[in-house]
Amino acid sequence: MSLRHRLLALIAVLLAASLLVGSALTYWNSLQKIELEMSSALGVGENSVRDAVVPLLTGPIVEEQLQRIITSFNGDRHVRASLLSPDGTVRLQSHVKMPAAPAPEWLIWLLTGTEHTTNLDLPNGAGRIQLQAYPLNEVTEVWDDAKIKLAIVGVFCGLVAAMVSITLGRALKPLEELSSALQQVGAGDYEVHVSETGPHELAAIYRGFNTMTTKLAVAEQTNRRLNEQLNTVQDEERAEIARDLHDEIGPFLFAVDVDAQTIPALLERNAHQDAAARAQAIRQSVGHMQTHLRSILQRLQPNTLLDLGLAHAADQLVEFWQTRYPAITFDVECSDQTFGPKIDEAAYRILQEGTSNAVRHGKPSRIELSTRKLESGALEVRVTDNGAGIRPTARKGLGLAGMRDRITLLGGTITVEAGPNGAGVTVRAVLPIAEQAGKHHAAYEEDVQDRL
Repeated sequence: MSLRHRLLALIAVLLAASLLVGSALTYWNSLQKIELEMSSALGVGENSVRDAVVPLLTGPIVEEQLQRIITSFNGDRHVRASLLSPDGTVRLQSHVKMPAAPAPEWLIWLLTGTEHTTNLDLPNGAGRIQLQAYPLNEVTEVWDDAKIKLAIVGVFCGLVAAMVSITLGRALKPLEELSSALQQVGAGDYEVHVSETGPHELAAIYRGFNTMTTKLAVAEQTNRRLNEQLNTVQDEERAEIARDLHDEIGPFLFAVDVDAQTIPALLERNAHQDAAARAQAIRQSVGHMQTHLRSILQRLQPNTLLDLGLAHAADQLVEFWQTRYPAITFDVECSDQTFGPKIDEAAYRILQEGTSNAVRHGKPSRIELSTRKLESGALEVRVTDNGAGIRPTARKGLGLAGMRDRITLLGGTITVEAGPNGAGVTVRAVLPIAEQAGKHHAAYEEDVQDRL
């Protein structure tokens, strides 16, 4: 059952309980009223009869006088008068005025209390006059009043129920929208928002929900972008590795195959020296392939390089590119100091991505790589080239975007600027090291948890 229906049911129970209590009080009051009315009417009738009978005590009783006494009660609403003979036979009885629409029998039974009767003996054993209270008219009056009150209470309860239903509907409608919105969020739709109207307490909940969905949407977009960047970078890495295997390993494999096929023919002609030369050539080709494979593995697993220090990893990076682009001059000034696995890996990735972008897009003749510790205690990583600079139509690189996210996580900053006169590019990153980076990372993770 919904909250709205529960509240309406509770209010209906309270109204029904109030109606029952009111009915019980009305019933008790009606009993008291009828009892008092019957007693009063019977007392008045008794006094009237005594006033009419007393003059008869001084002389003979005249039948006509007794009839006038009885008939004087005709049309009375509450008292019936009867003339009884000495043996109790009813000789004459008055007619009570009957109500046009009498009350139901069950109500008459409920409201009729003890029977009120008074007997006045006539002188000389002439019989007696009996007065009997008749509550039908009074019960009918109570019934008519009760119907009016019941109608008023019913209309009041209906109005109360309608007003409460409308009020609850308006007050709980945002909650119903919030429940629906939560289901949409659970289904992965973070663009949903709810209206921030209503009571102050509920409006605060709605604002908090909208803030949460906004942050979830931003987080989802960030994760989607990072996943796209990761997939793109992986595709680029695969393509580059495929090119290396094709350009560097492929020719040597072909040479090894040719030499291996030549050796049996040379041995058949007893050209052992030529066969030995071919075998030596195979060994040299295999050694060259091993060198290139080791270089590729080092690129795929930078941590192995970083075990020997950031400067050694930078030298290996330069050696990799210099074998492919011997016309480029590399100038490396990297510190041998280590700054922790996370900082060292981030610095190496910046050097790697900056050098890769410079070689591929800038066509420089000189590239400078440097790392140094600043007075503020941070590590500065810089890659500078004298290539073509930043083209206005250049598409934003996914590699640098990924590096920017990595550096932001570590509490650092990165800038990409063109050199003098638009020639060349400088990539500069500043990374907090040691305790500063750890504190920022913990604060960042705590902020993410608060947002979620």
